[in-house]
Amino acid sequence: MDRRRLIIVTILCGLGYMVYSVDRMVMSSSVGLIANQFHMSKGLSGLMMSSFFYGFVVLLFIGGILSDKFTGKTVLIWGLSIFSLATGATGIATGFVTMLVYRIVTGLGEGLFWPAASQEITLVSTDEQRTTVMSIYWAGYPIGGFFGTWLGAMVGAHYGWRPVFLVAFLLGVIVAVLYGVLVRNKRGDAASVKVQLREKVALREIFRQPVVVVLGIFYLLLMSGWWIVLLWAPTFMETQKHMSLTTGGTIASLMGLSGALGGVLIGRYCDRGTIARRKVVLVWITILTAVMMALMVVGIPTWLLVVVVLLLGFFGYPITPVVLAITSQAVAKRVAGSAIGFVMNVGMLAGAITPAIAGFLQENLPISTVWVLAALLQLISCLALCFTGKLQQASHEPQTFG
Repeated sequence: MDRRRLIIVTILCGLGYMVYSVDRMVMSSSVGLIANQFHMSKGLSGLMMSSFFYGFVVLLFIGGILSDKFTGKTVLIWGLSIFSLATGATGIATGFVTMLVYRIVTGLGEGLFWPAASQEITLVSTDEQRTTVMSIYWAGYPIGGFFGTWLGAMVGAHYGWRPVFLVAFLLGVIVAVLYGVLVRNKRGDAASVKVQLREKVALREIFRQPVVVVLGIFYLLLMSGWWIVLLWAPTFMETQKHMSLTTGGTIASLMGLSGALGGVLIGRYCDRGTIARRKVVLVWITILTAVMMALMVVGIPTWLLVVVVLLLGFFGYPITPVVLAITSQAVAKRVAGSAIGFVMNVGMLAGAITPAIAGFLQENLPISTVWVLAALLQLISCLALCFTGKLQQASHEPQTFG
């Protein structure tokens, strides 16, 4: 493996993911300010937070297929460019409808970027280091979540919600340019791409592996609860814990810091074992995350709430890189991007549904009840993992299909 290429790809993909997360979490911490300016109800606020996923789920699986047919680099740059432009447009939105459109386009760009970046990571890393590298790349997400949530709360309270979206736009453009300049395909890559363009990607190979379908169902149930928590956390702190936007947003942002650390440490632990170890880890961190969610509803002192939030991030954020690593190992490399795209696409359907449902539920139910429902969904998701059977790593030798 080319160590220099591995480092550059991992860092730039992580930065791209960080920009995406800043955008998502600014929306989370600023939704109250945006709702006040555009006169939105709780239900419309939830719809606004879900709108990103309407574009995301449309292109997520397709983005994986395109990454297998073309170079991941090309798809990644296009996706990041579209995402960044739409993020900048969000910062100058003039009303509910225009912002809804911009958020959907933002999701379209991310739908291209995510599977392409995951495929790029898969191609530059070995099986033995895959979860660690995935976790380092994925660390951009919780770190961006920290900055996005914190900046949305701090900057929003003094200067409004628009500036951080504009900063995210500039960062995204810079990362896209750097990826185009610094990540160069090897000489043999061009010939490889021509072969891929002549070949039909055997999508049925994905579905011959039940683990891919099961992981998709698991991820759907998991994210149904997780997105409620991530996107409504600052509002939960304000409503349930009676905190100011600045205090509640700062505490909620801590999930990102502990999540980055947890991703690297748990990833390293997973890489010291087999794919079966990754499954065991996945079960336990899912259960622990559900418990942390439920504990947040209990009347505990602020210092203990901070500890619970840190643990929630530490165990919760690493779930996705572990899922990505298992998926990439369960299928042949040439369809890894498609398999990752499928699992993520099914899982991210939750983002298009549950944040909006949570918003409408809050018009009739206390947010604590919605929070407990999210924890239950997280716990139930573990049941799907019972149907993966004995996991085995797929052979990466070329195969023919009749």
